[in-house]
Amino acid sequence: MLRGRHEIARFIEKRYSKWLDYSQYHCEVSGMHGEATDVLNEVMCSLWQKELWRLERLVNTKRNGYSELDFFVLRMIKLNIYSPTSPYQNKYKSALADENVDCSTLDILPDEDEDSDDGYLIDKFRLIRDAVEDLELSPMARKVFDFRFFQDQNFSDWPGPETLKQLYEIYNAVLDIIKRKISGEFIF
Repeated sequence: MLRGRHEIARFIEKRYSKWLDYSQYHCEVSGMHGEATDVLNEVMCSLWQKELWRLERLVNTKRNGYSELDFFVLRMIKLNIYSPTSPYQNKYKSALADENVDCSTLDILPDEDEDSDDGYLIDKFRLIRDAVEDLELSPMARKVFDFRFFQDQNFSDWPGPETLKQLYEIYNAVLDIIKRKISGEFIF
């Protein structure tokens, strides 16, 4: 029988990597690429707000070789990924509906004390588009980047025969080049 927060913390530490794999799988399936750790950490934050006796009961109740805590965490992961009213979705998915691009992925957003208005976003959007136009990208690389970044589409909806892995490799390579070009590290 586990008793106390330290023993429960050790139990959670042992299970964390398996829960993260589960979170990664469901995030990929749902199109939330790269958010698995954030989802799991949101679940962990919620979990640690429970009373100690509830956590002890969940850890000590076994079913099919697993604890009830395992099943509870897996349910919470799925809920946070798939439910639009979940704590994770409410906290982190409140993006504006009319925005076509997330410039924060390029690390070019203004400092906190700078004004952030529509003009700024339009300028950054143009900067990114100009960078793409200046690069000698293959037609496929240009098409993949345009599909994901400018059209804000999920690769699971990609019409071609390429695998998700291939699409992400192309996209990430183009994104890296654009980041370097914008920051001045890219030399032609």
